[in-house]
Amino acid sequence: MKPSKFVRVATRTVAASVFLLLVAGALVTSTGSGLAVPDWPLSYGQLMPPMVGGILYEHGHRMIAATVATMVGFQILLLGFGRTDRTTFRLGLAAFGAILAQAVLGGITVLFLLPPAVSSSHAGLAQIVFALTATIALRTSLFWGRFSEEAPRAAGNPAALSKATRLALWAAGASYVQILLGAIVRHTGAGLAIPDWPLSFGGLVPTGAEWAAKGVVAHFTHRTFAWVVVALVVAAALALRGLKGVPGLGPLSTLWLFLLAAQVALGATSVWTGKAVAITSAHLAVGGLLWITGALAAVLLSRLAALSGAPARAGSPAGETAPATA
Repeated sequence: MKPSKFVRVATRTVAASVFLLLVAGALVTSTGSGLAVPDWPLSYGQLMPPMVGGILYEHGHRMIAATVATMVGFQILLLGFGRTDRTTFRLGLAAFGAILAQAVLGGITVLFLLPPAVSSSHAGLAQIVFALTATIALRTSLFWGRFSEEAPRAAGNPAALSKATRLALWAAGASYVQILLGAIVRHTGAGLAIPDWPLSFGGLVPTGAEWAAKGVVAHFTHRTFAWVVVALVVAAALALRGLKGVPGLGPLSTLWLFLLAAQVALGATSVWTGKAVAITSAHLAVGGLLWITGALAAVLLSRLAALSGAPARAGSPAGETAPATA
């Protein structure tokens, strides 16, 4: 049985809200407002402090986080009673657990004055929550059912499918590693440790003396690994295009390449503009979309590989229509 329209709309709304939370977090970091409110869970001992200066960003981020966490919690009930399969329900539980852990990490970052390791973990876990909620939205969509029915008939060469699946997994994984490296750069204040781009201090790599400057190693590692991500995403996107006739993969490949180009441009522009707030925030947001596009591509290809290797039961693609509450 297909999830109801209400469930489909609700899960998409939750995933979009998690993305909004990521953007709000990016604004906190980009404006240097992480300690604008020095206490937690209250803000200056209040539920609603004056929304001025950095408090607007930091307390606004907390308010959005509380709202989104509540939505992710209610989503569990929707999945449990909304004709979804067990796997999707378990993803809902995982998303709620992850966002609660995210809230705790957010509190620790404030109470311990923004330790880079905790702040970077906070950023990394946020992207996991995004991936979980986006996958739930995909699995409850009408497209998921259509893909499950039509894709196996159009899959074609098993070797090409296997290659595309591996590349998508590698590209998504590399994108997530790059997000973690970017988080380290942001939370150690290394965003302008190398002040030019595409060169580094006017050369291909920093010199011996330049390596000793604070943040240069982190910045250069992030910058260099970006080209690994570029190579893997391009290869994976082209492999998706090779699976002709499989629903959705062509547009997904185009979107993936577009986001990749935008992310590289934003990374360069953030250096050229001296970390302008709008640019650095957009850089984080597009990085999240790049990661999630790769993650969803990997989910779809893994689903296709499973369906191609094991025929579904009659009337139930891959046997996934059992109620979540069963």
